[in-house]
Amino acid sequence: MPVKLIKRGEIYWVKLPLPSKHSKVKIRELQGVHPCLVVSNDEQNHFSPLITILPFTSQTDKIYPFQVLTNLKGKNGVILVDQIRTLDRKKFGERIGKVDIELMEEVERALHITLALKK
Repeated sequence: MPVKLIKRGEIYWVKLPLPSKHSKVKIRELQGVHPCLVVSNDEQNHFSPLITILPFTSQTDKIYPFQVLTNLKGKNGVILVDQIRTLDRKKFGERIGKVDIELMEEVERALHITLALKK
């Protein structure tokens, strides 16, 4: 079976891990199927079975400097840059779309804040 070509800046439906059935701890990480923005580079995405993503949420009541407000298919949402994670490409579903350069630059600024990266 050919490997799905996944590129940086694309948005996919991704199945985010659910907590263990035995866990009694309240989990604040996004779970279940959500739109996710691919942030790993194209070379890594081509060769690795793992892809780095940022999930979207429709919860827009609080937006922090390390999050990015956006509109996806006519719905307001937030890219949760603080919930960056790397997942197996098998968890990726249908491609939803691609972000423009301006939004990707906003995401990159938020990643610098989240990860305390030097310029």
